[in-house]
Amino acid sequence: MRKLLALQIALLLGSTLPVHAFAQAPTSSAAPAIAPMPLNQALDQFSRSTGLQVVYDPAVADSLRSSGAAAGADAKQQLTQLLKGTGLNYRYVTPTTVTIVRDPNAGKALAADADASRGLPPINTNDGTRDLAPISVHANAVDTLAPSAAPLDATQPTSVIDERFIRDGLRFNANFDDIIKYAPSVTVTSPEGPGLGKNEGISIRGFQDGQFNITFDGIPFGDASDLHHTTSAYFNNHVLGQAEIDRGPGGGSTIGNATFGGTVGLRSRDPSDVSGITPYLTLGSWNTRAGGVSADEQLGDHTKLFADVSKEASDTYLKGTDDKREHIFLKTITELGANTLLTFVTSYNREHQNTVQGATKEEIDEFGWRYGLTNDPTLQSYQGYNNAAYYSSFTYVGITSRLGDWDVDNKVYLNTFDHWARKTSDASDNDPADNGVTFYDANGKKLKKVNADVPGKLSDSGFHAFGDVLRLARDLGPGSLQTGVWLERNLDARYQYPIDETTGQLTGTKYGPTYNYQLDDRTDTVQPYLQYDWNVTDRFTLSPGVRYSEVTRQLDAPLNKVSPPVPSYAEATYHATLPSLSAHEKLSDEWSAYAQVAKGFLAPPIDVIEVNGSHGLDPEQTTNYQLGTAYATREFTFGADVYYIDFSNYLTTTEVATSNGNESTYINAGGAIYKGAEAEATYALTQTLSLYGNASYNKATYKNSDVQVAATPKVTAALGLLYSSPLGYFGSLMGKFAGEQYGVDNVTDSNGNTVFHNDQRIGGYFTTDAALGYRAASGPWGAKGYSVSVDINNLFNVHKITAYAGTQAVSGAPLFFGLPGRGVFLDLSVKL
Repeated sequence: MRKLLALQIALLLGSTLPVHAFAQAPTSSAAPAIAPMPLNQALDQFSRSTGLQVVYDPAVADSLRSSGAAAGADAKQQLTQLLKGTGLNYRYVTPTTVTIVRDPNAGKALAADADASRGLPPINTNDGTRDLAPISVHANAVDTLAPSAAPLDATQPTSVIDERFIRDGLRFNANFDDIIKYAPSVTVTSPEGPGLGKNEGISIRGFQDGQFNITFDGIPFGDASDLHHTTSAYFNNHVLGQAEIDRGPGGGSTIGNATFGGTVGLRSRDPSDVSGITPYLTLGSWNTRAGGVSADEQLGDHTKLFADVSKEASDTYLKGTDDKREHIFLKTITELGANTLLTFVTSYNREHQNTVQGATKEEIDEFGWRYGLTNDPTLQSYQGYNNAAYYSSFTYVGITSRLGDWDVDNKVYLNTFDHWARKTSDASDNDPADNGVTFYDANGKKLKKVNADVPGKLSDSGFHAFGDVLRLARDLGPGSLQTGVWLERNLDARYQYPIDETTGQLTGTKYGPTYNYQLDDRTDTVQPYLQYDWNVTDRFTLSPGVRYSEVTRQLDAPLNKVSPPVPSYAEATYHATLPSLSAHEKLSDEWSAYAQVAKGFLAPPIDVIEVNGSHGLDPEQTTNYQLGTAYATREFTFGADVYYIDFSNYLTTTEVATSNGNESTYINAGGAIYKGAEAEATYALTQTLSLYGNASYNKATYKNSDVQVAATPKVTAALGLLYSSPLGYFGSLMGKFAGEQYGVDNVTDSNGNTVFHNDQRIGGYFTTDAALGYRAASGPWGAKGYSVSVDINNLFNVHKITAYAGTQAVSGAPLFFGLPGRGVFLDLSVKL
């Protein structure tokens, strides 16, 4: 009975993965008979009786029929019988996890409503024999809940965060930075609370946002100018099915702008097999309230739909930073034939918040840790003067098919982002003596100065990125060939003009034009690739690869970002050939090892052709070396690696004093060396309780010095106890440690020279999160299930500074962000 209940729970709420995954404790080596039935039902029955975790594509299994299997056979023999005649085969990815894959030698596949004597053309799952998706679909070997695990087939340091932890370990409406924060070498800065406000920084091994790759269903995305990501402006955990963190450059087939720093691969949630409408609600600390509804439906015979609409509002942890967010998501998967699937995804997000820029230590001491913005309209820190709105959309049409010997995966996409902002000269400034607004005429002649008025600026920046990701693969000789290309054009426009915040009037500029700057820019990216996975033996695979990257930036500015602002046109093309070589050895069914060497490349941001002094900066380049191992049984998973990265032409920012206050400019710091070691493990204490831990040592220093690259904690670690019961109860207690780091690694001296040394030390900190909940497979009034959970962020209410935020414009005083205090959130949902 307990097994049946667990299966019902998995069917009801766990089937939102891009695969089906069912697992229970082993029952016996010889399974009972399975009658002829639809293949998905047969696989579910097989999983219940054997205790094996079976991973498969629902779109394929739903259309096939199994001829059944006799009793008395062992698990492998019975699974072979179940798949006979379907055109499918199986592969063990761990000793207790089986993935269903296409059989290249298959004859004809059976339709679900067909007799065993009739057949259809072979069907292609595109999922295991040759997975063209940039994220492999993995299932954690340990039965109980775990925040991440290292897969056995990885060829570089990898942590997979599956749907169970995304759903059960985090509060509703968490952002993707909340999802990845417990993984090795990862730190995040979210001063307004989990899933609230704008994330102020993500670091992986010390690489900052913009120095690593982020993809959505295999499509790279990021801000047009500097590749940064506003995490709250895209996807929440309602619409995500899995996240994979690759802490390495990948092989030739890994596309993206900054792959040398790793890739955070986000996979969208697939429609559930269980149709229904699920309303949900969140109430929590800091006047947080959120609600939404999701739907899983079958549309006709060949299309499945998942849709989600949500709305959230919160005062957030930092006072004065009110946050409002609305999100819409839609995904359909349509079978166009035995070999072809069509996927359509569209997402829209709108967010408004009052924006903080950090606080000085003196302000924290005077006003407390919740200090953000004030309610005094005579100060620059007034919340009504510091507003921002973010609008984003992400739409793609994808098709997977098989053309002759080739597997094809193609996605055409449009990604848009707009950031409107109204803010004072310095939102952290509480000194009215720093106020004062000067008005100018069209020729730049001073008209008047109003000393009491608050100076500000209004800006808007937005881009449209449209492109295509084509992936091809086929068997070739003793291995498989992968090739493809990523093409993108990114059109960006931005402007800024000064205003009197007190009156809302335009002030003009001392140079004459109304705008401080007004520009358009364009970035074209071309990345073809080639990779061959050579099966030297049944257990050893060697994968040479090469990717060519070319990035062209064009600037067309009626008013450029210089003083005085003048018209400017500039163009720069950056390119590199990026070879890679990976080796993977299957030492046993439970143990694997890998080695990797690869070149990396990152084109300079658009700022370097906007600022006259930065035109000559070369692209950043790296050579990455990595060794690692992974081990997995039902009771224990383990992954460990060491890495060494030689980073040349390292671009960093330094602050210089100008007539407009402190401003940042890019400089070439010469080079840096990143090296370290990482390990993570999960141990199943019982069938319902598991212990998780990870630790990493990350050292990043500039060449020929001991100066540590800013925002690089030398040590990170996580420790957690996680509970998941077949009776419906679940919970977790997770702790995260980030070691000492520095906010500054260089300054400009009085002679204008850049001097490298560390400053603004930030001590280590440890924070603890907890979750506890219950999920039922059925509910009152005909409900198909419900869940209730409580999530507690920063359980022990620790207060520590976590990140450096720059300096005040006038005083030059350093600014910081801190940990948000304890937050308690109640999540409720019911499936109808």
